[in-house]
Amino acid sequence: MNINTREFTIGIICALLVVILWSSFHSISRLGVQTSLSPYDLVALRLGVGGVLMLPVVLKYGLGHLKFWQAIVLAMLAGPGFALLAFTGYQFSPAAHGAAILAGAIPLFTAPLAWFFLKERLSTWQLSGLIVILTGVAILVGDGFGGLVGLTWLGDLLFFIGVADWAVFTLLAKSWKVEPLRCTALVAVISMITYLPVHFIFLPSKINTAPFIDILGQSIYQGFFSMIISLLLYTRAVAALGATMTTTITAAVPATAAISALIFLGEPISLLGWVAVGLVTIGMLAAVLGANPVDSTK
Repeated sequence: MNINTREFTIGIICALLVVILWSSFHSISRLGVQTSLSPYDLVALRLGVGGVLMLPVVLKYGLGHLKFWQAIVLAMLAGPGFALLAFTGYQFSPAAHGAAILAGAIPLFTAPLAWFFLKERLSTWQLSGLIVILTGVAILVGDGFGGLVGLTWLGDLLFFIGVADWAVFTLLAKSWKVEPLRCTALVAVISMITYLPVHFIFLPSKINTAPFIDILGQSIYQGFFSMIISLLLYTRAVAALGATMTTTITAAVPATAAISALIFLGEPISLLGWVAVGLVTIGMLAAVLGANPVDSTK
């Protein structure tokens, strides 16, 4: 196995593990804001636990080749920036919508930016896959806007802003050649230091009244699995596959998350919703099968 093929395989494995973690993220986060905790509490648990666990890594390895302002930018994008938009969106939109937009729409933002700034080229299959993904996401969002159920449209809008935020983070992490472990640690620690004081002083919280089991469960999942493990795997996949390929694989999340939400949260999926998640998944498969392992690390 040559180095490019080895990197391609590692990248695929990491990206698929991200799909599993991101799928559960949507249902668990939706459950959290619908029961005992506020979106601001979930962000605090995510960043607080992740920051504490990653503090020894930052103290040992520091910034590396990054400038301090670059570390701040990465932290704000992948830390409170993305988390606040995602968790707040789940107050208004179901998990299936969050999964389809937050995961499915990422390559739609990332691909053109990666092509322009990083010179990442798309094969015909990859371009076709992105078009199919766009169709699926458009159908799902149209279904949400068409029904005008409460403020679903507002949740979807917040998700789209979150997607743009995450796409910029992805491109900067790739462009600045940040090692996955260092990137994860810096994002976690800087986010903790900047967000927690704001949360405890200014933002509404339900932590004092929430059941301990809810706080513990969300702390473990959001702070360790979602903040650290998924970000570590994601940045490793981006390093191996490139920004476009990685975000295209994670577009499989809508289908798996929708099924998870149906089973664990009882959230029904309309016929159009099933068509949408199916299209997103087909588009992802087309893009992955059309990739060239030799070029994936360039």
